Amino acid sequence: MSNLVLSNSVDSLMQANSRADMRTKIFADMQGRPKSIDFSSISPSTSFLPETDDTIVNVCVDPLGRVVRGSQEATWTFDRAQLNAWASSTVRTNLLESPGADKCVVIEETNWLVEVDLTKAYQSTNVNLKCEMLGVNQYSVGTQIVKDNLNNIAGILKTANDDAVAAGQPSTSSFGLYHRDVPDLARIYRFDVPLTIRAVNGAGVANNFPDNFVSVKLKIKYRVFDKDTF
Repeated sequence: MSNLVLSNSVDSLMQANSRADMRTKIFADMQGRPKSIDFSSISPSTSFLPETDDTIVNVCVDPLGRVVRGSQEATWTFDRAQLNAWASSTVRTNLLESPGADKCVVIEETNWLVEVDLTKAYQSTNVNLKCEMLGVNQYSVGTQIVKDNLNNIAGILKTANDDAVAAGQPSTSSFGLYHRDVPDLARIYRFDVPLTIRAVNGAGVANNFPDNFVSVKLKIKYRVFDKDTF
């Protein structure tokens, strides 16, 4: 009902003046500059970004014109102490709970935000972080960040900062992002199963996130499908 009230309020506002003028006023700050006919740089649009929490949901319209939930996001933060204390290899921890009977979760996109301490010496981790879902006869990888990716991020950030400081420039950012726009591998889903995560580093081997790693954040974009409405 709140959506209808909002729509009616906006529509009434637009009826009081020229609809075209009101649209221009309402959305003026959202206008971008996405084209260039030469090598001129284009500034990315940074207005109207989430102010406190960038974990969002896409609002969509179904065939009957009703506003519904489409793709949505979930975000987790793991600090170094949590990562090192975490049971490894075989123990799976639920990230997304089972969506319920006759429903399944499909992973569309993932982003891993890695923070490092640039004042510390570079050291490598031995941990692969795997997010998995139960398939027909085994767990299938929904997304992952392997140790090579984690170590590359840590190494690149450290080198960039050291080079900048040596050149008398300000310190660089301590954050690096690993992005996957498609899931790992092909997957066959069971319905009503959770998305899990585990640390894979070899049987009986302790997790080793050294002190140059501060945290790892995971943001997953996903859809929930229902067999009855599919």
